[in-house]
Amino acid sequence: MRTPARLSRPELSVRDRRTLLMAATGAAALCAVAQIVLYLGTEHTRDGGSLPELALNLLLDASLPLAVRFPRTVGGLAVVVTTISALGVSLAPGVVTPRVDPTVTPLAAAIVVSFLVYLLPWRQAFAFAAVLALPAIPIWSPTWERLYVALSATALPALVALYLKARIELVRALRRRAELADSERRLLAERAETAERQRLAAEMHDIVTHHVTEIVLHADALRVTTRDDDTRAAAEQIRQAGTRTLTELRDLMRVVTTGVRPAAAERPDDDTGGDLAALAAADDAALNVQGDPGTVPAVVARAVYRVVQESLTNARKHAPGAPVSVTIAYPGDRADVEVRNAPPRRAADPMLTSAGSGMGLTGLKRRVTLLGGTFSARDDEGGFTVTASIPTSARRNASAP
Repeated sequence: MRTPARLSRPELSVRDRRTLLMAATGAAALCAVAQIVLYLGTEHTRDGGSLPELALNLLLDASLPLAVRFPRTVGGLAVVVTTISALGVSLAPGVVTPRVDPTVTPLAAAIVVSFLVYLLPWRQAFAFAAVLALPAIPIWSPTWERLYVALSATALPALVALYLKARIELVRALRRRAELADSERRLLAERAETAERQRLAAEMHDIVTHHVTEIVLHADALRVTTRDDDTRAAAEQIRQAGTRTLTELRDLMRVVTTGVRPAAAERPDDDTGGDLAALAAADDAALNVQGDPGTVPAVVARAVYRVVQESLTNARKHAPGAPVSVTIAYPGDRADVEVRNAPPRRAADPMLTSAGSGMGLTGLKRRVTLLGGTFSARDDEGGFTVTASIPTSARRNASAP
């Protein structure tokens, strides 16, 4: 029959072993000092047996630190020392123990019993305690005084150690249950969050895709039917922007619903987010590029594109008609971006400004920070300036948020 886990020898961690070893060493030192002081201070130090008794006790004291790794061996040594002392008291007084006030149970025996109860299964531990108690009484010439001393040195420490062991195991069990409950709560919260995310993704897909598709279809129809070149060019820009929006929305829905980014075939490593020149031209922004864009990883190029894209969107919404300048520099070890718009020339459309989520700049800051860069957005003499600096040491396979 297999022994239950709560009755078997506990698996001690490195910290527990170190604590027990320190406790055993300290107890051994205290017992040794106490016994030496008692030996030197008693009037019967010259009585026969005092020195052998001290030697046996010191031997048992020295073995206490070994009880952490070899509890049965130390327990057996305690039984041998106790038995020799008991036999010396009854059969040969003055040889092993003194003739006056002999001590049958060594002082360290109580500590040994405590370690045995903590380190061994309870049946083995109490068997050692019983074997220690029998010669300590001793059973061939028992007295009430010896019975009291023997039980105080064996049974009482065993019961105290058993209580402490049960208390420690209870605390550990409660801690494990609390950790499991906390893990279960986190798991349930993650499941609820995933379900809500998928529901919101489905709603977003159904609503946004429907309206953007209508915009693309109407823009395509306007491009085909109109005879004005400017109107045809504007309709083509609207159609391309709507198509890109649908593509990015599809990728976003895949990330939100499955948590998996698009495959490498759909988003290659050299994807830089888009054409910066076309992006700036669509918003009539002045673009100034300094350095070679090819010196930065794709993840940094995508971050630069998103910073410019979101900054131009904010300028179009909040500063209509204001000139916008985009400056991008690639000095070699980083990519510096500055998007600045002058004060608005006319009032912003309230419907357009309230249509956003208000999280654009926050998302940009998080993206740049995750890549190890710095980001700032501030008012600038009535206008607005967005700056970002991204180190080129960002890993090429990093995934920006």
